[in-house]
Amino acid sequence: MRSVVWLEATVGDPALGGLWDFLGERIARLAAGRVRTRLVHAGADAGGIRTPANRLLSDAVLLARAATLEEAGDADAFVIGCWGAPTAVVRAAVPVPVTGLAEASVRAMGSLARRAAVVTVADSLVPVFADEIRGLGGAGVFGAPPVRAYRPESTHLDVLRAVDDPTDLIERFDASARVAVDEGADAVVVGCGYLGAIFDAHGYRAVSTAADVPVIDPNLLALEHVLQLCHLADAGIRPTDRGYPSAAGARRAALLHTSRRLVPDAAASTSQEGTPA
Repeated sequence: MRSVVWLEATVGDPALGGLWDFLGERIARLAAGRVRTRLVHAGADAGGIRTPANRLLSDAVLLARAATLEEAGDADAFVIGCWGAPTAVVRAAVPVPVTGLAEASVRAMGSLARRAAVVTVADSLVPVFADEIRGLGGAGVFGAPPVRAYRPESTHLDVLRAVDDPTDLIERFDASARVAVDEGADAVVVGCGYLGAIFDAHGYRAVSTAADVPVIDPNLLALEHVLQLCHLADAGIRPTDRGYPSAAGARRAALLHTSRRLVPDAAASTSQEGTPA
């Protein structure tokens, strides 16, 4: 059975262990025995993605983790389980299927919605995610604005509490989702992997004032997308060499050497292998 690594961009704070356990188990439930899933944290704290400098370093850490895991034979495919992810770069660096939450959402919504919207957790993430959607070619289906944030923004501790009771965060999210619907959205994608899983687990799957406008968990879209990429790989259809040029020879050796230095102890990073309920 294939092993899909769900690569999560944080260091894996043990104080949030309940959130990581929940997320690992939820991803395994989505996989439904089709693949083995494992939640792996980046293993280094780059300070998030809310400034260009932090995002550059965060992208490098995720690339390094993916490269070292694939080199060790620990991954048959990757999902980068966050928005604002270096999906295309990782895809060029490792010879296995790769997707991320944003890419999977844009690809799926292109077929499933006429005017989708994303609701995320903080104003500072809105331009980051909007740029990503445009870069992925999603401007035609994600309306203007493609991304909005709820207020007040949430913290990791808010999300940890929401594992058991998401009422407050659902109310915040739904308020922004209702505005998106009033402006023409026919689907709303959760702009956070944690909340997407939590909302779906607690049955929040439609905007409160519009039962025909779904609230969609991007983890589900990403899981199905990576499975599709695996099926295509089995048929001999893979990322093109011209579109995703890979490092070889001395360049690959340098990439792996620096990756091991950037994230030296893969075994020390938090990892949860989910068990489907």
